[in-house]
Amino acid sequence: MELLKVKTIDEMKNIINETFKGITLEKETININHGLGRVLSADVISTMDVPHFNRSVVDGYAVKLTDIQGASNAIPGFLRITGEVQMGQETRNILNQGETVYVPTGGMVPEGTEAMVMIEYTEKLGEHDLAIYTNAGANENMMLIGDDIRNGELAFSRGHVLRPQDIGVLSALGYLQIDVFKRPKLSIISTGDEIIRPGETPKPGEVIDINTPALAAVAKRLGADVVLTSYARDDQGDIQEAIENGLEKGDMVILSGGSSVGEKDYTVKVIDNLGEVLLHGLAVKPGKPTILGTILKKPVIGLPGQPAAAIMVLMIVLREFMTLYYGQDSFRYQGVQGILMENIHAAPGRRTFQTVSISETEKGLEVRPTHGKSGMITLLSYSDGYIEITENEEGKNAGDRVNVTLF
Repeated sequence: MELLKVKTIDEMKNIINETFKGITLEKETININHGLGRVLSADVISTMDVPHFNRSVVDGYAVKLTDIQGASNAIPGFLRITGEVQMGQETRNILNQGETVYVPTGGMVPEGTEAMVMIEYTEKLGEHDLAIYTNAGANENMMLIGDDIRNGELAFSRGHVLRPQDIGVLSALGYLQIDVFKRPKLSIISTGDEIIRPGETPKPGEVIDINTPALAAVAKRLGADVVLTSYARDDQGDIQEAIENGLEKGDMVILSGGSSVGEKDYTVKVIDNLGEVLLHGLAVKPGKPTILGTILKKPVIGLPGQPAAAIMVLMIVLREFMTLYYGQDSFRYQGVQGILMENIHAAPGRRTFQTVSISETEKGLEVRPTHGKSGMITLLSYSDGYIEITENEEGKNAGDRVNVTLF
């Protein structure tokens, strides 16, 4: 038996976008304290000026520019201290020519202030006189009303993934609730008579399931929630029951194992019986025995049982689905460039994803392929990322500048 519908990466992406173009995510409103990693379902518009008063960004003294013009260590400017701003309080002081007022960092500057001079460049001469040993530019060391963001200005666009600093911005803008997309719900099924649960002691011939927790972590990182994990024996009826249950609970089903062409690989048969097989075989290395199907208009993905291949393929396939779900590539992987230190040979006609490690040297980032026997989960743990070699390339040569997608 041969793989039924082998497709390239680009063909797979086209199939996903054509077959599932109508899928959408529901929206919900959540507290910003639970917003980390969530994707905005609507633009966020500022409802206020930030800051909403003119404030100092240093500990120092408010001045008029003409009062300190040309001031230096040799020829200081001399001003009369007429007041002090209290932190967190509105000041009603008005700064006049020849006067100065002390303002702490973040404090409201008096009306008429044209610049702030850091306290390090000043010297008090008694209680009411101040020497200033530097000049300043207009609005130096000050933030004016709306300098950060103005009322009515776009703060974040729809599709933005919220980071810790973004939560702080939302709080500053007065947002306690935000509108986000509900995360897609995934069901993960691990297949095989040899598979046992994590925590169990394996007997000879048995294998502890490492795919489920690893694949769940990939799904979470890419913006999905795993709502069900289950196991199925190498039995067509058992696999069909697991898929049907997974579809009932979630928006997508992911299976690891049972995607190749062995006598007991029933996944493609079940998908074909319940729905439609869109591809059976992905022209990539590693991960050729990959399945993509649709049942009840929901995606069903069959991954290789080999852990490294399963994780790599899921990263590629699921990212395309997340882009479709969220309307854009919200969960971008960070990438770096470096110099390849060894030759890498690619599989002709197949997109090759080679795991690599990177190290920083005086000459820049050095990139080295990581190698291991098939099935080694540690291959990914000591790899920093991967490089992509297209179907039309024979490989990469030492000395080439390559793009590394970081894990």
